[in-house]
Amino acid sequence: MKSSPGKREAILAAAQTLFLKHGLRGTSMEAIAREAGIAKPTLYAYFPDKAAIFSTLLEQLIATWRQDFLIALGGEGDVARRVGAALTAKYKGAMRLLAGSAHADELFGEGDRLAAGPLGALDGELAAALEAEL
Repeated sequence: MKSSPGKREAILAAAQTLFLKHGLRGTSMEAIAREAGIAKPTLYAYFPDKAAIFSTLLEQLIATWRQDFLIALGGEGDVARRVGAALTAKYKGAMRLLAGSAHADELFGEGDRLAAGPLGALDGELAAALEAEL
């Protein structure tokens, strides 16, 4: 099967919507396929399971948060202003995404086996960038 970037993005958008609305455990592959407007076999051609979808979404979010943080840290102003802007950029993205989701703790909590590693690595990377700036 030929991979379509449009279908992949539709799957990820559908999954993000459902994960925020119903949580990871409350979202099935069938529901993701239905929300994306594709057949379940098509979904499985792109992603083997929910964990793979969640990991892909998390990678995309982390990349955006990293970029926003580093742009703000390298921006205009004195170090205090840039550090404040960088921290605001990091947390603002997360808060905007998770606002209104009753499942935020499940999706991005420190104890979550899928999110803890990548989020911990991001925190370490951003802490090193802050330390270098200071």
